[in-house]
Amino acid sequence: MVKYLIITYYIEVKLLDLSILLMSIGILLIIISFFFKNSSQKIEKDVEELSISIFQETNNLKRRMKIVEEELLLEPEFQVKSKSAPSPQQVQSPKVQQVMQAVQQAAQASKVTSTTTQTKPIHQIIVSQVHELNKQGLSVAEISIRSNLTEEQVRQVIANGGR
Repeated sequence: MVKYLIITYYIEVKLLDLSILLMSIGILLIIISFFFKNSSQKIEKDVEELSISIFQETNNLKRRMKIVEEELLLEPEFQVKSKSAPSPQQVQSPKVQQVMQAVQQAAQASKVTSTTTQTKPIHQIIVSQVHELNKQGLSVAEISIRSNLTEEQVRQVIANGGR
C-alpha cells in the first residue's frame, strides 16, 4: 500500500510539473504572437493601399485614353506632324501661301455653313468639357477653340446646361 501511495504521489508531481510547463509555454507563445501579429497587419495594409492606388491609376489612364480617343474621333483634320520635315508654308512662295490661305478660309466657311445647316448632336464628353472650361472662366471663343465647336454651339451648350 505504501508503494502504491509513493507511485501515485510521484505521478501527481510529474503531472503537475508537466501541466505547469505546458501552461508556461502556452503563455509564452501568446505573448510572442502579439508581436508578430502587428507586423503582418502592417504588411497587409501596405499591400491593400498599393493595390488601391494601382487600381486608381489604371482607371485614370483609361479615362484619359477615352477622352483622347473621343477628341481624335471628333477632329477629322487631325494629322501627326513630323519635326524633321519642314512645314509646307516654309518651303512655298508667298503667292502659293496666299492661295493656300484662301483655300483654308473657303474650307472653314463651308464648314461653318454645313454645321449650321445640319446640327449633329454634341457628345456628352464635349458638353462636360465645355461646362468645365466655362467654370474655369474661359471666354466662349477660347472654349470654342479648345472643344472644336463653333461659338454658337458653345453658347447653346452653356444655355441648355448640358441637355
